[in-house]
Amino acid sequence: MRSRTYCAALVACAVSIAATARAQIAPDATGLGPYATTIAEYKLPAAIDPDVSTELATELWARVYRPSNLTNAPYPFLIFLHGNHATCGRFEGAGPGRFDINVQYTFTGTCPPGFVVVPSHEGYAYLAERLASWGYIVVSINANRGVNAAPGVSGDRGLNLRRGRLVLKHLQRLSQWNAAGGTPSSLGFDLRGKLDFSHVGMLGHSRGGEGVRAAYNLYRDPGSPWPARIAPIMFEGIFEIGPVDGQTSRILNADGTSWNVLLPMCDGDVFNLQGVRPFDRMMLIRTEAPPTPKSTFTVWGANHNFYNTEWQLSDSPGCLGHKRLFGHLLGSPDQRQTALAAVLAFFRGHVGAAADPSFANLFNPQFDLPPVISDVTRVDRGYSDSANAAVTRTFDDFDQPTGFNSSGAPNTASNVTVAHGGIANHSALQRVAQIAWKAPGSDTFFQSNWTPAGGGRNASAFKTLDFRVARQCGDLACTKTDSQWLFSTNFSVRLVGADGSVSSALPIDGYLTLTGPVGGLVTFVGSSPHPILETVRIPLTAFGSAAIVGNLRGVRFTFDDTRADEIFIGNIRLSAVSAVGAASFLAAEALGGDDSVIDDTSTKTDVNQVQSLRQVTAPDGTSDVEIELTSNREMLPQGELLVLRIGDQEFATARYPESGDTGSVTFTLTAQEFAAIPDSAAITVQYGTGHDDAGWRFGRINKGQLQK
Repeated sequence: MRSRTYCAALVACAVSIAATARAQIAPDATGLGPYATTIAEYKLPAAIDPDVSTELATELWARVYRPSNLTNAPYPFLIFLHGNHATCGRFEGAGPGRFDINVQYTFTGTCPPGFVVVPSHEGYAYLAERLASWGYIVVSINANRGVNAAPGVSGDRGLNLRRGRLVLKHLQRLSQWNAAGGTPSSLGFDLRGKLDFSHVGMLGHSRGGEGVRAAYNLYRDPGSPWPARIAPIMFEGIFEIGPVDGQTSRILNADGTSWNVLLPMCDGDVFNLQGVRPFDRMMLIRTEAPPTPKSTFTVWGANHNFYNTEWQLSDSPGCLGHKRLFGHLLGSPDQRQTALAAVLAFFRGHVGAAADPSFANLFNPQFDLPPVISDVTRVDRGYSDSANAAVTRTFDDFDQPTGFNSSGAPNTASNVTVAHGGIANHSALQRVAQIAWKAPGSDTFFQSNWTPAGGGRNASAFKTLDFRVARQCGDLACTKTDSQWLFSTNFSVRLVGADGSVSSALPIDGYLTLTGPVGGLVTFVGSSPHPILETVRIPLTAFGSAAIVGNLRGVRFTFDDTRADEIFIGNIRLSAVSAVGAASFLAAEALGGDDSVIDDTSTKTDVNQVQSLRQVTAPDGTSDVEIELTSNREMLPQGELLVLRIGDQEFATARYPESGDTGSVTFTLTAQEFAAIPDSAAITVQYGTGHDDAGWRFGRINKGQLQK
């Protein structure tokens, strides 16, 4: 007996030593490359271009970053697209910073006296110049004219399809110059033969994120006119920063290309982090071709605006439960460093004939983050090698009624409550198990069963067990935190064989630090926690039982450590791809904590008015109602839609006057929509739909004042 006990102790010790080996660190891609670089621009005359917009004139204006010496042509190239922002700004007083509060350039191509054109496309120079040093040509597009802050149209409220067409129009011209010459002299070089259309990537920020995703889809549409206009393109990767999702009539995914989204945890503009939703949707595309990795990269302490150096005023007053990286004005070097690390790793890992896939390990949670990021802040990662059925096998997506696995087999629960449902911030298609327990123990567990009792399946062809996890909030809508949000949660994972045998228990605190949810502070809204699902990836060999893997029935989550908690678990998958061969533990990550709020002394007492209420004839001959609202506090264009709320009805068809004054906005309602509004309902304006957090209050509607 003593010999058997001693042997068991040795085995446990060996397993412990193997399991606690430190994970490999993803390489740092931020170094300066071997190429000297140069910068120039092209800007073609504005015109009504039906390929882009029939409503307003647009222009082809872009800044080009490239290696100074182009003798090694052709070069892979990247398209950058900024988001929605004012197009004219002015400098006020003795302090630094430009205040971007006018949109006249959108309509006329000029700014009022005392204002300058906002060069939003120059705000990514810190990324583009470094990429150019590694042999990329970067084309950063300016979307001011006819796009930024322009009136939305039916089916394209945020004009992100228009943004996509603008990107494709640039690609058309670049393709022509690359093939036949005619490069604008302002660029200072002949573009012929310099661009490699077989190695193309795109980056979009805010509405530019959905904009580049739109370009990708418009190019691939059946019957699309764009392939005939542009050289054959291979889009090798799309990187989005704080993007919007759902501002068009289309559902826009990025299946078939490598994709990552950077989510700023303290985003005060796109404050529900809706950019995670394409990842959720693409997790369900089991036929993705070709199979390509998808990832989320949620940066603690980051706001929305300061990833663009030309957006010089913070959109966020601070962070919820963790340290902010930003002040009120003029950007954040630390925040830019997180983008530099992520963007360089993504494009150097995925785009170009000389791409080094090891750089893309930054997005794979099997690897620790390099010090260039980990010394600055915490990043939460979501990851999938691809949802393609040949790459990953669904174990449980919680898409069946509570109590049943995706396969139809009944799941098992002991001393826990389980409910299948949705999760805040994520896609409506994303399903999770909402799990809660009140006392830890070996008999406190949830077990997802792939097969009925007595059965099993051979999982030997797979390399990892993957699942997504997050802490729950203090309420279903996730408007507040729960009592334990500043602490971490730990539990263990086991595999269960067909005969009921269980594998070694692996605590998840070796794979991530589960805390929060932390989030942002949002003007007019308040605290905004974000339960963004993180991915845990465990090599199947780490469970120590090839026999169980060969006849696998279930995955058991045993809540044997933390006293009590409530969590979400989603997308249990088996992956045939692993970037590491053995079990390894990641470094512990930061917990939550208090932080100071930005002291903003620029607030003013609102003077808000309903300027007019009038009936007009629409271009199609029908009647519409226009409500013109004015305020002494600008209603600025942002990534999120500017929304009129009357009672419980929401309207997002809006336009600024051609003078560009953002203190005046006119909303358009159909006659039927106006008729359905109850008289005396409250009038408010806010950013985003689906909530009731007024930014501006305009009293109550008096329908008797309608001018006909």
